[in-house]
Amino acid sequence: MQQNNLSATDILGPEGRIAARLANYELRPQQLEMAGVVSQAMASGKHLIVEAGTGVGKSFAYLVPAILKSTSEISHKNKSKRRVVISTHTIS
Repeated sequence: MQQNNLSATDILGPEGRIAARLANYELRPQQLEMAGVVSQAMASGKHLIVEAGTGVGKSFAYLVPAILKSTSEISHKNKSKRRVVISTHTIS
């Protein structure tokens, strides 16, 4: 199984995969910061509550780290299914 070495910055950063695909990509530093703390919380197994204003890019900031974590080689090594539950104020 191939190891997932991608980080949230590799996806959302100024030279990331999304920026490479979208001509009008807008870098959002707060999004990268949020994605970083989400990644850290997931890696350490801790809970995290984040409040961020409109335009930060919250959806990608929590979904990208969640996808990377749930598809990582570590998740596949222990043979257990990894579940990620996302709960927001308007969508669960």
